[in-house]
Order: sequence, then C-alpha cells, then structure tokens
Amino acid sequence: MTLLAVQTSTTWINLDAWSNFYVGAHWLATEELPDAHWQTEPRHGPLSQLLLIASQHLVEFTLLKCVSEVLETNPGKFPDIERKFSRASFFDAFARWPVELTGQAFDTNVEPYKSLERLRLRRNDTAHKASALTSLEMARSALFSAVEGSKSIALHFRGSNGFPYEPVLKKYPLRSQKWFSDVDFIERLT
Repeated sequence: MTLLAVQTSTTWINLDAWSNFYVGAHWLATEELPDAHWQTEPRHGPLSQLLLIASQHLVEFTLLKCVSEVLETNPGKFPDIERKFSRASFFDAFARWPVELTGQAFDTNVEPYKSLERLRLRRNDTAHKASALTSLEMARSALFSAVEGSKSIALHFRGSNGFPYEPVLKKYPLRSQKWFSDVDFIERLT
C-alpha cells in the first residue's frame, strides 16, 4: 500500500470598502452585463447606471482615504481642509486639495484625470438630475477609468507602492477599455 501525502493551503484576500465595491462592480461588468447591446434585457440599463455610480464611488473612496491619511499624519497642518473634510464636495477634494496637500494638482488634461472629471459629471447627471442613460460601453469604460484613476490618485499621495489593491485586481482582472473621456454618451430623445 502506497502512502499519499496531500498538503493544501487556503488564502484569501482581505477586502475593505474599495475592494468590496470593486468585486461587485467587476461582477456586473464581466458576468452580468452582456457583451453586445442586442443581448440586453430591461435590467441591464439600470445595472449599467449602477456600475457607473459604483465606479465613481471607487474614485471618491480612494481620494478621501488618501486625504484622510495626510490629515491624520499632519494634525493641525491643514486646518481649512480638516474643517471641511466631513462635508466636502468631491469637486473640492479633487480640484483643490491635492495641490494644497501634496504641492501638485491633478492634471485634468491628461489621463486618467481627464476621464475622472468626465465620470464625475456624468455620475452627477445619473444620480441627481435626469437619470442619464448609460450604455454598456460607458459602464465598462467607467470602471476601467475609475480603477486606473484610483491607482494614480493613490500613487500621487502615497508614492510608489501606494495602491494596495493589486492582489484584488490580479484575482479579478479587467480588460482594457476606452478611457471614459473617449467614450460616446447616449442621450434621451426628447
């Protein structure tokens, strides 16, 4: 009789607010939403809108987490931002705070920041105004741009190795997409 030895190991990824949202958004983009528009069902329109909104959430979470870290390690150094932090608009945090906290602004004329600015505006239209329509291409582009933007924001504030979610992206990879600044929007006919 031959003795067999088997060794197994289990590992898992510790998920937080960013990675939980990403895993759900990844599932929407890769499993739930069809590849082609002609394959869509009624639920796919609102799910595309949710994916766009979730994508913006990834960016907001990353930026506010980075700002919070700077404020925590430098108490009292940025009193104006500390005072405004709990009720700040994303626009203020994105457009003004990076230069105040790091000495360098985000250049919204280049990617990924160009796409993040357009994503912010479309997310606001979708969530607050006219429930703006979202195509499959827009939804997937939003997620791709948000992930790339989150990486850039984290590197901007934390330096190299500042983006802690590479293991999550490796386990749940995304295909490259058009930048959100290059994708065509769909609009309602009135």
